[in-house]
Amino acid sequence: MTGINEGLKMKTTAKPVAGLALALVCAACSHIPLLGRGGGNDAAAAPAAAEKPATPAVAKAEAAAPAASAPNAAAQAEASAADHIELKYAFQSNAAPDRVYAAITGVARWWDSSHTYSGNASNLSLDARAGGCWCEQLADGGSVQHMTVLSAMPGRMLRLSGGLGPLQAAPVTAVMTWTIKRDGAGSEVGMTYLVDGYYPGGLAKVRGDVDAVLGHQLERLQGYIDHP
Repeated sequence: MTGINEGLKMKTTAKPVAGLALALVCAACSHIPLLGRGGGNDAAAAPAAAEKPATPAVAKAEAAAPAASAPNAAAQAEASAADHIELKYAFQSNAAPDRVYAAITGVARWWDSSHTYSGNASNLSLDARAGGCWCEQLADGGSVQHMTVLSAMPGRMLRLSGGLGPLQAAPVTAVMTWTIKRDGAGSEVGMTYLVDGYYPGGLAKVRGDVDAVLGHQLERLQGYIDHP
């Protein structure tokens, strides 16, 4: 009987000790910081927080893999896709450089009305001088500044700064540069649009839309120059 009683006593004592150890472990866990969260059910969130970093880590490793064969070019291309937009366009025209420049600055005559705030491209104006505004008048007396002229060189180059469309609402830096070179009796026309900065969800999210809209506008410009 004595042995049995002692065995029972050991079992009874073991339970509080095990419970105390478990309580200490849980207490320590409650102080582990949860990345990217504030408040809420910490106990339920802990497994998700522990598992989440695994996916980005794999993605980064896979993205970095091509760098082994081309360490610089591959890494820069991968980074630029998410951080900025770089678009380039070019076309040939039979018109002389001065005529092309005048057409570009007469934006109200070729810009698509469906890509304006007022719904009418005739409300657009471009003051082609340093500090000048590419602006739009609204029916209620309001106005919109689309871009600001940085450099104006008639017949040669026009450079503007500003985020178009959805980019206007984001803290981004955007520069559009038009270049015009004489090509025989006509001209070689080029345009670049460079965007860098923060955009919710990443600039890659809107790159396709910006490209589609600007490409469409250049087609309209070319048609206007060749068939005014």
